[in-house]
Amino acid sequence: MTTVIIEPDPDAFRLPPLVTPEALSNATDGQVEAEDPRVLPLLNGASAAIRKYCRWHIAPVLEESLTVDGSGADVLNLPTARLLSLVEVTNDARPVPVAELDASPAGMISRRGGCWSSRFSGVTARVRHGYDLAAVPDVAQIVVQVVTNALSSPMGVTREQAGAISVSWSMTAPNVAGGLSLLERDLAVLSEYRI
Repeated sequence: MTTVIIEPDPDAFRLPPLVTPEALSNATDGQVEAEDPRVLPLLNGASAAIRKYCRWHIAPVLEESLTVDGSGADVLNLPTARLLSLVEVTNDARPVPVAELDASPAGMISRRGGCWSSRFSGVTARVRHGYDLAAVPDVAQIVVQVVTNALSSPMGVTREQAGAISVSWSMTAPNVAGGLSLLERDLAVLSEYRI
């Protein structure tokens, strides 16, 4: 038996981080330089952790195809918390006119004249959804806090001492220092965006 690692296409679309390196540098009054090689991987990691917790991308606004399991009912939930518009929809590979659907900003779509497929991956909806990055400053602030905490103590060190001189850093949570951590206060803010 042979195992082959299949790397993603290097030219494939990748979501941008929720905060740019330049915005992080501005938020820290230049104490963190945008060019620091640690910054972009940490911004990507913090953004990925937030998106994973919320179960959707949040920002920016995207037009993308979402394939979901059919509900077998007249209402279907799409994996978004901010549906802007439906572009096209298929049900069991057959087009459904968008004019025959009702859509909720919370991501629910209903058929006026019938039910959705009951098949796995039975419905595909091309949608526009998400927030402009500037419209979610609370999410951006969480990214900034998480990344600056990770940068201030990358190895989890909370105190250094040389002779009579010592420097202490705060822990990000009880018994947690360094690394990327979403704190309870962060999760409380993100609950508004979670699906």
